[in-house]
Amino acid sequence: MTLTRRAFLAVVAGAGVSSLVACAAPTSTPLVLGCGEPGGSYLEFGELMAAATRSSTAVSVSPLATEGSIDNLRLLRERRVDLGLSLVDSAAGADGEVVAIGRVYQNYLQCIVRADSGIGQLSDLAGRTVSLGAPGSGAAATARRVLIAASLDPEGTTGPRSVERTFRQAVDDLAEARIDAFFWSGGVPTPQIAALAERVAVSVIDTTGALPALDARFPDVYAATTIPSGVYGAQRAVPTIGVANLLLARSDLADDLARALVDALIDDAPALVPPDALGIQYLTPASLIDTAPIALHPAAERRYRERYG
Repeated sequence: MTLTRRAFLAVVAGAGVSSLVACAAPTSTPLVLGCGEPGGSYLEFGELMAAATRSSTAVSVSPLATEGSIDNLRLLRERRVDLGLSLVDSAAGADGEVVAIGRVYQNYLQCIVRADSGIGQLSDLAGRTVSLGAPGSGAAATARRVLIAASLDPEGTTGPRSVERTFRQAVDDLAEARIDAFFWSGGVPTPQIAALAERVAVSVIDTTGALPALDARFPDVYAATTIPSGVYGAQRAVPTIGVANLLLARSDLADDLARALVDALIDDAPALVPPDALGIQYLTPASLIDTAPIALHPAAERRYRERYG
């Protein structure tokens, strides 16, 4: 059979396409990351992580909006996400079920009240209506522990009237005086709270009075920290409780993916910090590996040693 010029060119073109396909860079493995509520630090971090891994040939991250830490741990357990962000105090209860890829930043427990509410300290929350956080959020779990440590059991007669609201609902409810206070765990400043402070004057309550009792029951989990002056219009820095935030996975996450995630945390650290963040970030060699009481993924631990020596 005679091969015509047109047929010959078609064969050559096809061969060229086949060669391009064969030589194309391998596609990255997509991993779903359970984050948190819209407007919060978790989802913002997930979006930054997705942007940082977009061009990676090893791994790419897809953020998923969730209710927060407790919800993410459940989704990991049910294998509905591949990765999850969680406060370390929430993750401690799942020890053995999850492993850490790194300690990524510090969350600030923020108890927000209207400046005209007459609430100046934790004890003033007794009898008031207080949102602990969204159902399934680590913030709600932490807030409940803090109130109990301050002898303000939200389920008892001496504490506040507790409700559970999403972050957006809590912001709106405080603005309209439907609640007296809300707890939120996130970076500082949180943009939605900063916007709220432009509508009504707000204050942040010092929560560190509960620290001694918290430390006695949950050692090495909580730390004293400070919300800088100027945040939300405050004239002075406000002491509060800090809780580390971890990037978690199941123990069966493939070693090459754990290594690629470590590389992303190290190499893209500057791009993973929100531009307006004033608080403590943990994307440093010493802090990334400090995930106690949750063990590092073995491959992640080896990769940190390779990178940092």
